[in-house]
Order: sequence, then structure tokens, then C-alpha cells
Amino acid sequence: MVNQFKVKCPPGHDGWKGHVIPDLVLFVNGIPLVVIECKSRTVPEGLPDAVDQLRRYYDQRHQDLEVEEHEGAPALFFTNQFMVASNFDDARVGTIGAGFSHYLNWKTVSPRAEADVADTLGVTSLSSQQRLIAGMLPPANLLDIVRHFTLFMTMGGQTIKLVCRYQQYRAVTRAVQRLKTGKTRSEDGEHDRRGGIVWHTQGSGKSLTMVFLVLKLRTDPELRCFKVVVITDRKDLQDQLSDTAELTGETVKVAGNTGKLKSILGQPGPGLVFATIQKYREHESASPAYPPPKPARGLEIDRRDAADNPEGMPAKPIPSRPIGLINESPDILVMIDEAHRTQAGDLHANLLQAVPNAARIGFTGTPIIMGKKKQTSEIFGDYIDRYTIKEAESDGATVPILYEGRTAEGAVKEGANLDDLFEDLFKERTKDELELIKKKYATKGQIFEAPRLIEEKAADILRHYVTNILPNGFKAQLVAYSRRAAIRYLEALKQARSKLLEEAMALPPEDKNIGETELITRPPRIKAAIKAWQYRELLQQIEFAVVFSSSNNDDSGWSQWSDRAEIEQNIKRFKKPLFHKDPEKTDPLSFLIVKSMLLTGFDAPIAGVMYLDRPIREAELLQAIARVNRTGFGKRCGIVVDYYGVANHLKEALAAYSDEDIDGALQSLKDEIPLLRDRHLRVVDVLRKQGIDSLADTEEAVTALGDERLRAEFIVKLKEFSRTLDDVLPRPEALEFVNDAKQLAHIHALARNRYKDSPELGKDVGSKVRKLIDDYMISLGINPRIPPVQLTDADFDQHVHRQVSDRAKASEMEHAVRSHVRKHLDEDPVKYTKLSERLKEILEQMDGLWQEQVDALSALIRQLQEDETTDGETPSALPPNHLPFLRVMAEIKQDSKHDGDAVLTSDEQENLEQATVSTVQIITEELRIPDFWKPSHLPDQERLRGRLFEELFELDLFPVNQLDALLDKLIDLAKANHSKLVNP
Repeated sequence: MVNQFKVKCPPGHDGWKGHVIPDLVLFVNGIPLVVIECKSRTVPEGLPDAVDQLRRYYDQRHQDLEVEEHEGAPALFFTNQFMVASNFDDARVGTIGAGFSHYLNWKTVSPRAEADVADTLGVTSLSSQQRLIAGMLPPANLLDIVRHFTLFMTMGGQTIKLVCRYQQYRAVTRAVQRLKTGKTRSEDGEHDRRGGIVWHTQGSGKSLTMVFLVLKLRTDPELRCFKVVVITDRKDLQDQLSDTAELTGETVKVAGNTGKLKSILGQPGPGLVFATIQKYREHESASPAYPPPKPARGLEIDRRDAADNPEGMPAKPIPSRPIGLINESPDILVMIDEAHRTQAGDLHANLLQAVPNAARIGFTGTPIIMGKKKQTSEIFGDYIDRYTIKEAESDGATVPILYEGRTAEGAVKEGANLDDLFEDLFKERTKDELELIKKKYATKGQIFEAPRLIEEKAADILRHYVTNILPNGFKAQLVAYSRRAAIRYLEALKQARSKLLEEAMALPPEDKNIGETELITRPPRIKAAIKAWQYRELLQQIEFAVVFSSSNNDDSGWSQWSDRAEIEQNIKRFKKPLFHKDPEKTDPLSFLIVKSMLLTGFDAPIAGVMYLDRPIREAELLQAIARVNRTGFGKRCGIVVDYYGVANHLKEALAAYSDEDIDGALQSLKDEIPLLRDRHLRVVDVLRKQGIDSLADTEEAVTALGDERLRAEFIVKLKEFSRTLDDVLPRPEALEFVNDAKQLAHIHALARNRYKDSPELGKDVGSKVRKLIDDYMISLGINPRIPPVQLTDADFDQHVHRQVSDRAKASEMEHAVRSHVRKHLDEDPVKYTKLSERLKEILEQMDGLWQEQVDALSALIRQLQEDETTDGETPSALPPNHLPFLRVMAEIKQDSKHDGDAVLTSDEQENLEQATVSTVQIITEELRIPDFWKPSHLPDQERLRGRLFEELFELDLFPVNQLDALLDKLIDLAKANHSKLVNP
């Protein structure tokens, strides 16, 4: 491990400094594998700064178009495995290309016990940093992670690097331990004790955990001979998992039918096999690309699939017989996906009979139903690892899910009888009309397929989407009551889009130009029309698609929506963003309308909302809503909008689970209001504690934020408040917070302009709040997208004179000088060090004398703007790009004089100027070589150093023992001024 590892930058990278200095670099056999950036535990914004530094070090900010010029030393990261940002109390790990939101804590010291580590360190409990170091950085763990828990995947056309999360590492470590220490069936006499259950909540990387386990098995001398069989109960899940499993590098064998399964399983030796559990029955029926829903057992009006079998004909049972014994080897591991669904019944019994001595590990993304925990434990064994919904949200592995119920019309109670349902939906009708309706619609299915009801809901869905979801660029899933309802929703949404655009075009001019604050006060329909006007071009382009499985009696017009190639193409399109700097990477497909498909195993971070319009309970409910809990695209929460009434009866829908298991599964959007109020108080209190009682006192607030630590705390809390406000906007409940949000953003903008070191609030506060703030800032004459005014800008003097007091002017000038000095220090260290000292002198001598400070700082700024010589410096006629080299040589010469007179004579000055000319000429000649500062040109760099040494040695102007130090400074200057020397 190397502390403060200094790495020189190639030319054109970070010319501002010429080098980067990561705090810690971990080497293995001389290869840098881990880079660590540390911050003080007392700085509130420390970790985001640390991650931003790491991104600067490997030029990620330039690649993401956040800065215009290259920066950093990317070569240091060619062999990097992961990076760490830490402030002791909070330590997070991420990989190349990751932003701050993808840096996560590591919360396990597996395979060690946390108490043992704490005892070794002599502490009662471990800090976040201590836990990460003990869990990831011991040599054995680090090499284990590099070898077995690191993958490369292609997502969105880009290759990304994945390193396991802590729960994946912990689960695999425990699974391997149990496989090695548990008893086989022959040893136990009854059951195989080597397996168990891995419950990792939806969205936490369960599929990758399986891949990591296979990778780990293949290098373990005791387990490498295992045949691994992965069982799913759905074809689409099999496809998803087998595609992911190819990351192991093994040949994945997919058993397409029972005969092939028996052949593959019967072969001795290792392998990686995928099959659906239905293959464990001898009967083989023709199956479409995606299996159809189970046929109805008759007309049952409470069943959600009754509408798909309106004739109510009993389905013919599928004949099956045991598949029989296939392989008795104990060196078989069966991994069963979605174990909560496939844990019992004749199919599972067939599996146990086929491979009776196999170890079995059940993977599930939902908790096990309380009544089935004992049964599940008997089949698989005890839990191997648990990672709950609440833990995933706390870690940032998933986002919270907020729900809201929409209309009383169309929302029904689970189990309501038809009479109650009709009276609820059609309460405005007379009794005679109600009887006619009852005759026409005999079942719930027919009611929820009714075109008129679907049209009304589709219009409301689109208004909600345009108002709340579209501005942040997210897409939607709509869960329909039946496949017929899904088809009708498709047409209804298209009609609703046309009607909404017509309403938008018909708005009066004052509504089309309305401000965000006034928008909140408008009725929902008008609000939606205004948002539709604002996003009219995109709204005209968005597309809708249906995704469902096929059935033998389908209408011929439905085939395109069940075609496998079409489904895969629509899924691929849906996962692309609506907004992107590169238009080629966007796609307007914004709605996927489904019945049952894509409610499990479908991973699309761009999905921000699910519209729910059918009854759904227990595991299916938890799996369905988890489609919107994936992180990405700046998403802070997923939204579930309930049109059926499920959310109003969550307690009943999830009654089969223990409270502990489902804690955090769904939260009401109404619960966000108290959180918003709390975060509002927190950010306002930052200023109140400084004696600022009114946010209208902007100058006092900006002055108080002169303290760097206070400024960082203010920014953190302002962002938290703004993000929560974005979740609530544009609902009326947000109105009371809007004015303070604008005023706080104004204070932030003024502080950013003065102190020059704060980032803009940016996209991470949400687009609705950002537009609200931007509109307000522009109305005040402040463009939040324009960087802070620098002292070299043409309008700097006007900017200073606009300040309300001499104190404000002095503060503005002081920080403009500081920013300018920081930016140019490496280009001319002697000059800017003197100017920095002069600034410090002015502030100390004239403390509290604001007018005197303004006068003195004006003179200093004029000196900087006109590039005048510093005090005590002899003027020179050399070109500007020569002067930094002359100043360094003059400083070395003055320090080496022994006569006590640091003033250079005219002869000494002339000799130094001649030496400067010859030195710069040598440097310029060498820099004509393309990519001169790259590691591949190290011989050229050594030649430059040798030529400079010979030249300075011949001139005999400096003591020989000072030449090495002088050469280092000259080389650093050559790097920092590369472009000025090559293109004078």
C-alpha cells in the first residue's frame, strides 16, 4: 500500500496541476488494484467530493461530458478492480465509471465474525471504514473478489464492470461453507443438509449471486466437480438467467425438452444445465415461445383470469407421470429460482426423484409465506442468507416504492360481490339502468374490460404520467385485468394522448406560459394539459406496446404482441432512456402494457411507475411492484398507482407475511409530506443557527455561508429537501414549501457565485424542482447554468458593483482572487504564490475595514487582469510563455546566493533570461513529439531531462546539487504549460 501516491498526468490531462495524488493505492505484485480517496469525517459533503476526485483521476468527468478538457491519469486505472471513498464513519465502494449513487457500503466481514474483528481492533463496534477494510481488503478476500466476484457486462451498448455487493459475497461464502460442511443424504440418513434458502429481495442482484456461486465452485478443489442445475418455472426467467450465466465462461446447456434433460442430467461429471421445472414431467405438450397462463377451471367471477376464458369451459388436465431416477450422484447442486413458487407439488417431487442425492439451494426474491416456512425449510434447509426489503432500501441497492390510489370509480374491494361492485362503479345511474348494466356485464372480468371504463382510466393514467413521471424522463408499466383489457388499453392510451394534445393546443396563452408555482394551484386536468404543452413534441412521439403470452383461441390481431422476437425488441427499446445527450441512445417507447408477463425477473431501471389495474396478492404483488424499485437514471423512488384498490387493502393482500419480512415494501405517497416538512426545517435551521431569521436577508445568509463546512452542510440539506419536494410536486401539498425552495436556491446561487467552489444544484434534485428554480433564477437575472463570474471575465467589474455593500464587494473580490490563484498556480507557481501571500496580507491588515479592502483588492485584481509583474520582480522583455520558467530560475538563483543580498544584479538577470530562452527552446523542440507525456514516451522524457541538465550544467548558473530540484520544477512547468509552448 502506498500513501499519497503521486502520478504524473499525460499532456492535456489536468494541465492545471500536472499530477494526481490519490490518498491510498493498494498494489498486488506491483499492480495497482484498488484506489482509495479519504476525506475528513467532519466535512458533510466529503464523500461526494471523494467520488468526484476519483472520477477526475481517471478522466470519467470528461467522458461523461461534464468538463470540456481531459484530466487525471487514466493509466493508473487500467488494472483497477474497484475504488473506495471514505470518511471513516461512511465508507463506500464502486467501480470504473460509477457515479456517487452507485458507490455503496460494504456491511460484512465474512467469512470472519464481526465480534472477532472488533476484538482484534480493540473497539466495541466497527465503523463503516473498518468493516469495509476487514471485509474487502485482506489479501485473501481481495483476491477472492477479483477472481470470483468481478464481471463485465454489456448494458445499453456499453461494457460495464460489476463487482459484487456485500450480500452477494456473504451469501456465496455461506453457501460454499454449507456445501462443504453439510451432510449428504447418505450421511444424514434422511435428507441432504448441504442446501438452504437464499432470500435476497427483488432488485438486489439475485441472478448474479447464482453466477458468482458457480464461479466460486469451479475453483474449489472439493466442489469443482459438481454438476450445477438451475431450475426456473417460467421460460422467460430461464432465458434471462441462462443469458446471465454465460458470464461464468462455461458452456450453458439448456434442456428444451424432457428427453434432452434426461440425457444431460444422466451424463457424469460437471456441467451447467438450465431447465424449467415443467421438464420434470414425462408429458410434453407443445409450448409457445412464452407459456400461456394456466387455463381457467371454470367460470369463477372472482378469478382474475376469468375474462380470458369467458366461455367458462373446464380445462382438460395435463396428464403427467414421474420422470424417474436420472442421476444418483451426490455431486449435483440444484439451484431453484423463485423457490417460493416451486417448493411443493408433483413437479417438485419429480425433481427430488430424478436427482435424489443432490444438494438444493432455493433462491427467492420475496419472503416465504408464514404458513409455508416449515414446509420450505424441510425441502431446502435453513436460511443461508437473508437480505430484506428494508436493508436494500437502506443500502441504496433499491429505491423506496411509494403508492397512491387514484379513483373511487374503478377501485374495488378484494372479494366484493357483483351487486356492491355495480353500485360503486355506477352509483350515478338509476335502479333500472343498473339492472340493464348487470345483464350486460355478468362478471368482474367483463366489467374491467368495458371499453368505457378503460377509456376513462387510460385518460387519467396518461394525465398522471405527463404531470408527474414524464418530466423526470421515466417510463411506465401498466398491469391490466386481462389480455383483452391490455389490448383495449393500448388503443385507449393512444386516443387519450390525442385528446390531451388537443386540450394542450387549445390552452390560452397565459396558461401556456405559466410559471411552476402557479401551475401547482391549477386543477389536475388543466395541470396535465399545461404539462402536455410543455412536453408536446415528446408526447407526440411516445409509443405504447402490449406484452403477453399467446393462447390457442387468440384473435389473429393479437399475434404481434405475443411474438417472441417482437417482445424482445420491445423490451430492448423500453429499457432505453427518453432523454440523452446522444439521440441515438433514446427510444420513445414509454408504456409496456402487460397482464402477468414481466412482473417477475424484469429489470428496467428506467421504469419509474407501475399502474395497477387488476387484483394481485402476496408474492406476485411484491414481485410486481419491485419492477419500479431499480436504481438508475437519478431515480429516488418508484411509484405504484393503484386503480383496482389493492393499495387500499395492503394489510389483507400481504397478510400471509410476517411484518418483519415486508417492512418497507410499500409506503404511501402521503407519508412524504411529513418527511418534506422535516427536511425543510433542517435546511432552514442551518441558517437560523447563524442568527438569520428571514430567508429574505440574502446577503447575511451568503456571508454566513463563507464558512466552508457550513456551506457544505447547507448544500447537502438543500439537496435532500429539493429531492423530496420533487417527489411531491406538482401536488397541491407542495405549495407551502415552494417559495422557500426558490429563496434557498437563490441563496445557494449567490454563494456559489461568490465562493466559486460549490457545484450547481444540477439534475440530482429532480427536473420538476430544477425547472421551478431555474424559472425563478432567470426572473432575477441569474442564469443558473452559467458558471460563476471570474475576475478575467469582461463583466467582472459590473458584477462587483452590483453587490449591495462594501463588505459584499470585498468578499466577492477576495474569492475571485482565490479562485484565479487556485486555477493558475501550477502554471506559474512563483508568481501566484506571491499573489496569494499578498491577498493574505491585505485581509489580515485590513480586517473589518471593508472600503480599504475593496481599494487594495482592486489594485491586486488589476495586477492580475493586466498580467503585471509582482512586487520586487525585475521586468523582462521575454514572451509570456517564458516568464514562468524565468521566475523559477530566479527564485533558485536567489536562494543559492551566499552574500546575503537576494536582489539579482543586471548581469545575473541577463544570464537567467538567456538560460530561459535556451531551456524553453529545448523543451519546445521535444514537445513536438505527439503524445509526448504518455508512458510509452518515457525514453523521450528522459532525453529531455538529459538535454536540460547538460544545458544548465554548461551555463554554470546554479550549484550542481540544486540542479535536480530545478529540473523537477522545469519538467512540471513544461507539463502545465504544454499547450502554451506548443501553440504560443
